[in-house]
Amino acid sequence: MVRHIHILDTSVATDNVGDEIIADAARRIVARLFPDALLTTSASHDGLGPFGRDLVAEADMALLIGTNALTPSDQRRFHFIWTVTSRDIAVLRNKVVLFGVGANRDFDKINWRQKRLLEAVLSDRHTHAVRDEPGRKLVEMIGRKVLNTSCPTLWDYGITPPQVPETKADRVVFTLTKHKPDPADAEMIRILHDRYSAVAFWPQQLRDLDYLREIAPSMAGIEILAPNLAAYDRFLATAPVDVIGTRLHGTIRGLRHGRRSLAITIDNRARDIGAETGLPVLDRARVPQDLARLIDTPRALALAVPKDRIAAFQAQFAL
Repeated sequence: MVRHIHILDTSVATDNVGDEIIADAARRIVARLFPDALLTTSASHDGLGPFGRDLVAEADMALLIGTNALTPSDQRRFHFIWTVTSRDIAVLRNKVVLFGVGANRDFDKINWRQKRLLEAVLSDRHTHAVRDEPGRKLVEMIGRKVLNTSCPTLWDYGITPPQVPETKADRVVFTLTKHKPDPADAEMIRILHDRYSAVAFWPQQLRDLDYLREIAPSMAGIEILAPNLAAYDRFLATAPVDVIGTRLHGTIRGLRHGRRSLAITIDNRARDIGAETGLPVLDRARVPQDLARLIDTPRALALAVPKDRIAAFQAQFAL
């Protein structure tokens, strides 16, 4: 039997390379889970379109991969990263399986229209995988089976943990988040200049470079990397470097290259994943007091990836 798996791809029609980082990890896992399947795709940001609707209608399931594409708000009333139109619902009905998807925020209740939408499209035949506790709570509240498996970018580390130095490198690459500015970001840059002999910046979104120009106008001594994943991977692979910044998945990418990494938390996403997996994180409010000490203090990486839950989620797809 040849299965047809449709991927609702969160890395298409996006200006955030973090979506590409998540999709890269998820696609490698999907390829292992469904080695003999027909894999088709559409852009989750734009919705299905006529060709996408035909493909989903023929597919056995539709995997929504990664990112924070769950919300308790009525997603059809505002511009959201997972677009579902009235015409899409008919073909998505009971076919969508969440593949390491997170919630965009914590919440107390779900909008009634959003509840009806998720009840319509999320499969009741499968167990869903979410990457955080708000996501698990949301899916449970609409009556679907769900496991908190953390983010697909971390799944493989449950089997083979990353080999990361305990002590600091001579160089550092950092990230910023333009749409969530804070005075502590300028302090972070100052500390990095004090603690490292070479400092580089990777804009995970192009607007992050504009933000860097605002808070560090001269940008003296900062190497600017190209805003694409290939350039970032080349830099991470070239020589030892620490990875520090407010972009969660830009930080996690460092682990793939065996780099000592620290995520600066600016919202629930890094905070939740850090608390649940042991990913090194520091609240941005604590940057002035604690960042220099964390850079200078040797620390071992001890990730607690929920490998049993990941295995249980993946086992349901075995033929």
